[in-house]
Formats: sequence, C-alpha cells, structure tokens
Amino acid sequence: MIVPPLRSISRWITHAASTQRIRIYLVIFLVQVTVFTLIFHALYPLTEQKPISWAGALFFVIETMTTTGYGDLLPFDSQVTQVFSMVMIVTGVGMIFMVIPLLLTPYLTQLVRPTPPRRPPHALRDHVVIMGYDELAKSLIESLMIEDIDVVIVEADEETAMKATMRYRRHAYVIWGEYTHPATHIHAYIGTARYVIVNGDERTTANIILGIREITDAQIIAVVDNLSFDRYLRYAGAEYVFSPKNTTGKILARHALVTPDIAAVVDVIGSDLPFSLANPQGQSLWLIKIPVLPGTRALNRTIGELDLYQRYGIDTVILWHAGVFTLTPGPDEVIDTQTMLFLFGKAVDIASAIEALFRPPDGDRVIAVIAGYGDVGAAAYHELIGKGIDCVVVDQHPQTSPSVIGNAEDEGVLKETHLEKAQICIVALNDDSVNIFTTLMARNINPALKIFARANQAGSVDKLYRAGADFVALQPTIGGQAIAGIVLADHVKILLDLPGGQKVVMKHWMKSHARTVDWLERKSGVRVLGIEGSSRSLIRPKADEPLLEGDKVILMGEVKMLKRCIQLM
Repeated sequence: MIVPPLRSISRWITHAASTQRIRIYLVIFLVQVTVFTLIFHALYPLTEQKPISWAGALFFVIETMTTTGYGDLLPFDSQVTQVFSMVMIVTGVGMIFMVIPLLLTPYLTQLVRPTPPRRPPHALRDHVVIMGYDELAKSLIESLMIEDIDVVIVEADEETAMKATMRYRRHAYVIWGEYTHPATHIHAYIGTARYVIVNGDERTTANIILGIREITDAQIIAVVDNLSFDRYLRYAGAEYVFSPKNTTGKILARHALVTPDIAAVVDVIGSDLPFSLANPQGQSLWLIKIPVLPGTRALNRTIGELDLYQRYGIDTVILWHAGVFTLTPGPDEVIDTQTMLFLFGKAVDIASAIEALFRPPDGDRVIAVIAGYGDVGAAAYHELIGKGIDCVVVDQHPQTSPSVIGNAEDEGVLKETHLEKAQICIVALNDDSVNIFTTLMARNINPALKIFARANQAGSVDKLYRAGADFVALQPTIGGQAIAGIVLADHVKILLDLPGGQKVVMKHWMKSHARTVDWLERKSGVRVLGIEGSSRSLIRPKADEPLLEGDKVILMGEVKMLKRCIQLM
C-alpha cells in the first residue's frame, strides 16, 4: 500500500547519524596523529640523542599507527621510545579497524548491491498496473496468475521493490519509482494499460489518479479505507472505488447469519442478484457458504445423515471446521457450531435445504456484540442492523446505542455487553494482537458463541482460530480477490479462494466443438463441479457429459491446473 515515506525518513536519519559518527572518528584520528607527532618530535631527541624534523616525526607516527614500517629510525636505544611506539601501534590499529570499515563498507555495499529495475524490458499493452505493493497486492497478483495477463508493480520504496522483484521474477514486472512522477507513468506504460489499481491513502490516491487520467483510457480502481471519499475519487477519474475494510465487515456479518433475505451468500454463479429464500432464482447454480447455528436441525449430525445430494440434489463441496478445509467431505464428518458448509447446486434446491436444516428456530432473539467500530466494525453493524439483529458495540468512544465504552481486551467491559447471552460476536479491531486476545476472552466467557474475526496479517489467521474464532476474514486477501474479480470479469469468475492455492472458478466454454467433462479433467487436472447451460443445470456431471458452446463450467483446482484448463476452453 502507498504510505507516507516513513522508511525513507528513517533511512535519512540513519544516514545522517552515520555521517556524524564518521566525522567524529576522523576528528579523533587526526587529533591522535597531531598529539603523537608533537610528543614524538619532543621525545625522540631526548631519549635517542638524535635530531628529527617535523616531517620525519609525522612520517614515523603515520608509519607506526598504520603498521607499515619504520625506515632508518630503528633500532631504538631507549625503552621509553619503544613503549611509546607500542602505544601508537595499538592506538593506530584500533582506530583503523573502526574507521576503515566505517568509511569503506557503506560505499562498497552501495556499489555491489542490486537495485530494482526502473522499467520493464519491453513495451506492454493491455496489462494491469498496481501502484503500491503490500499484502493486498500479493493476493491480487496470486489471483491474476490464473490468466495470461501482464502485471506491472510500481513501488516507491527501493527495499520493498527489490523484495517484489525477487518474489515475482517470472510472474510480474516490478518498477522502482515515485508514484506521481510522469517518468514512472511512462515506464509503466500506463498509457496502454487495461487496468490501473491505485492502492493508498485517499490524498495520495487522488493525486495519482489526477496525474494519469489524461494519459490513459485504462479502467482505474481506487483502493481506499473510507468509502465516504467515493464521489471525490470518482470525480478525479476512478471508475471503481473499493474499500477492503467495508467489504470485510459485510462478509463477517453475512457469514454470521441465515435469514430469509441472506444465507451467508457471497459466491454466486448464475446471477448477480442477492440470494433470497423467497425468490431463489430457480434453476441457476449457486455456491453458498452456510454457517451452522445453534438450534438448527443440521447441528451435531453427520454429512451422511443429512444426505443432501439424495434428498435435495445439492452437493457439499467443502466443509470448513475451525479454519481447516476439507474438500469433498466424507459421510462421517460431524457438523457442529464451528462448521461452515459450502453448498453447491440449483438455487431452488439450496433454498429448500436451508429452510429445512439450517434456519434457526423462529422467534429467537439474536444478539450480536461488535468489538471495534472502525470501518470494518461499522460495516458489519449496518449489515446486521439492516437484517433486524440487535447489536451492542464495544469501542473506546460512544458510537451507537446501545454501546459499551471501553477496551475490548478488558473482560469486565466485555461482560457489560451481556456477551454470555449473545449468539454472535464480531471482532473487528485494527490490531491483530488485540483481536486474538479479545477472541480468547469472548470464547471463555461464552463457549457457545459464534465468533467472526478480522485479521490484517496472514500469520494471525491460525492464532485467531486457535483462540476460538469460528471464521476469520483475512482483509488483504478479501481485497485482492475482489479486485481480481473486477479485472478478470471478462475472462473468468473466481468464486472461492481456498488454502493451498486451490480455487473454485466459473468459465464459459467458448469452443464451437463439444468436448466431454472427462476430456477436460484429464487434460488439465481440474475437477468439474457443475455445468449451467441454456437448457440444463447439472452438479456432479457424468464423465461423458458434453461441454457445449456458451456453457458455464464450474471448476476447482490449483492455479496451474486452472490456467491450463482456461487455455483449453
């Protein structure tokens, strides 16, 4: 992400301090040489009974301190002269060991160290430019690898740019340059780009967009924290304004509930319309995440007992239990409140299964506690309030009514929210360590609680699950995947990103000649989950099922497999 040049300021301070030290050492060294020369010029005639010139005395001191030799002055007759010479040798060697590395090492390091490139090796067209390299950019690039799209990363910090260069040698071009400098825009070939993603604070983002809008027809995507700046950035020239924090908050809320209007749905195959149990879009295929809530009929039953495929014609593609994914779960897998199911099938069939097995009892009052009312917490709050859920917010400042003012890490503050009576807790603070500890306390206060937590760093995800979270939303990954969905919309739709590089995608069959499911799976190594065509919607298609022009094919596999499969389609 584009941030103020704090690292550059730190380097400047370090360089200034280093320069000051060099000056001090040089002054000490020169003072030593001067003092030793004065002493030796006076001492030598007295101890050795021989005259010596000032030049001779200085020459002897330098020879002694640098241990290069003595010429015609040896041997000394006086032990006083010998002792003084040894003092000079020890002092000189000590100073040389300090001064020489201090003077030469920085310059030698500067000469031999590699630097990031300033431009790609050749001209580019219809590529994607990412301004600012961070965790979100990493997630975005990983998703874009599924297609043959050239990617240019622009990074102003030299060290960060070098790391990106080493990481993406074969997958992306990295440019080291200032974000707002016209030369950087030229080197990134922004004029011929298809998409430009500007990933920074609102002021910097606006500055960059205003600088490039007149030189390119590319679609500009502005990535910001606060969506309230949407209209200003669109006025500056952005086609899309996207907030990973806002999206993360909504996803946390949607994973918490199964209601008549929303069934934890974010991954849609057949339609861009919201899923509704009252109007489930008929025969279109959907991939839906369903949490298992207390009081539902599915609770504490096995996959085999539910028998979703035989009873409802839908497939349990993935089972997610406490952060661990199981692809194609077996019949003995037990479903509890830490389980989330990924159901795949026709919308009308999924709606029937939700109504029969996953809806909580009517009339139960659902209470949600939201820890943190920043951009993420506020988005989750508005999503839940809009669905009729009672919410209590914990924050350092009064935000909503009702709310509890205080630190979410404080057990007493959490108990003030009556957390022991709540069904849902959304942990949405900006500090991962605070989120982990808050999750740990919430789980101990209410073991039956459904906890949905936000993470900013990938390393925090496992810790949050171990602390007791039922679902963790990794904000950079959500942001990267959402932006990749915009960029790849004309080619492939990414429905789901899974650990280990697995993805579920939807791609149209573009060939005029038909091929079978078995042919596509053998050639690419992917698994065909379903097919939706003009006259049929199939899950678990048979090996000899033909793929016809215009069919939507739902695929699951690793990035390399999916990339090969997309090329075949």
